[in-house]
Amino acid sequence: MLLGIVIIAVAALGLVGNVATSGSAYAPPDNAQVVPATAEPTAEPFVPAQFPNTDPLVAVGSLREPLTDQTATLVPDGRVVIAGGYDGLSISSNIETYDPHSRSFSVTGTMIDGRVEDTATLLPDGTVLFAGGKGAGGSALASAEIYDPTTGASRSTGSMTTPRFSASAVVLDDGRVLIVGGSDDNGPLNSAEIYDPSSGEFSPDGVLAEGSGEVTAVKMPDGSVLVSGGNGLPGPLYSAEVFDYTGGASTPVGSMWTPREAATSCLLQGGLVLVVGGFDPSNQVNTTAEVYDPDAAAFKGPVQLQDRRALGTTTALQDGSVLLVGGVDDSGDPIATVELFLPEKGVSEPIGTMATPRSGQTATLLSDGSVLIVGGRSSSTTVVADADLYIPAGTPAASPSDGLTPASLQPAAGGSTGTSVPATANGSPAAGGSPGATVATPTAPPAPGGS
Repeated sequence: MLLGIVIIAVAALGLVGNVATSGSAYAPPDNAQVVPATAEPTAEPFVPAQFPNTDPLVAVGSLREPLTDQTATLVPDGRVVIAGGYDGLSISSNIETYDPHSRSFSVTGTMIDGRVEDTATLLPDGTVLFAGGKGAGGSALASAEIYDPTTGASRSTGSMTTPRFSASAVVLDDGRVLIVGGSDDNGPLNSAEIYDPSSGEFSPDGVLAEGSGEVTAVKMPDGSVLVSGGNGLPGPLYSAEVFDYTGGASTPVGSMWTPREAATSCLLQGGLVLVVGGFDPSNQVNTTAEVYDPDAAAFKGPVQLQDRRALGTTTALQDGSVLLVGGVDDSGDPIATVELFLPEKGVSEPIGTMATPRSGQTATLLSDGSVLIVGGRSSSTTVVADADLYIPAGTPAASPSDGLTPASLQPAAGGSTGTSVPATANGSPAAGGSPGATVATPTAPPAPGGS
């Protein structure tokens, strides 16, 4: 399974507006059960909400090749660099770029090593660091490379100290890049390392309390990094810790309400962190989200989602709300539902149903406030090349010169299915997953607060 998406640096961009400030009380929805942190919410049968049948996205073209589990990085000129991933037959080394002015894709380069489940991070000089992932043979990579979007050239840089895939990467306040967790070919890793752009070298930087593949990591306003959930040796983890890169120290904080593997997360306005969905120890998809409050060093909630979500995307919008798109259900089949989390109300609301289900896609917040959603799987055997936009009302993107109508004001009647390539059984990821990825399923859930 992959944490498809991703775009850690992008989720923190353009967050302006009026939402709860740090230290203010977080209000869970009326139907959420708030229980002591040492206990789990009472299990009740989950019934997904009735979603509007209209598609909240607008089709804007297709990639040159179908892709799932690729990376997407917003670069300073407003374009989006799409790189690597799985094309339904093999791991891709192609680099395509989306131009928001022409709303079109073009091939702009080639990676030195094809990668999937790698990290892609925008560096201070406007170049993009690709690190680790799985290579063409399915093994973890230690290599890294730099892509320059102004020239289309790729060059090698120093290798990581440890091969890893499904890690998380965060740009630190000093411009260096923290890469944390993930897995190597033998299982989850508890190590972290830092890339220094000035030297082009990686160096070890402390350890996590627990090894964690498919972990989420979000830089908080004070510069520290919240690392939550993931896949430990016993299975999905409850644990969360705050990593201080200045000393390489990791401090455990309050446990999550629910163990979460392959969850998604983003920074909310006011310094809170939203963690969404993921898989539980029985390999079922979580139906809740929760919010971490750094002032209380605790998670609050849970918040009831309107649909199960794992391997989808979570994108903070300019008005402070959060767009949740696609993912998989308990059977591993991609879902088509889209919902919007409203932090000031503590609720998530259903807003529409995509024409094409998606998991393993990327979602990137553009400078005009819209969200570019690219690729993914539409079924366990089909990889798609579609690209769509979510256009919130009240943003510059809501008045396009080319006549596109904001999806949130007048949803499209349908969408483009784009090009697709059937995934083969030989070397193909499992539904929503990747070659060689496995999910540990313990015989019993871990004790609350542990893993």
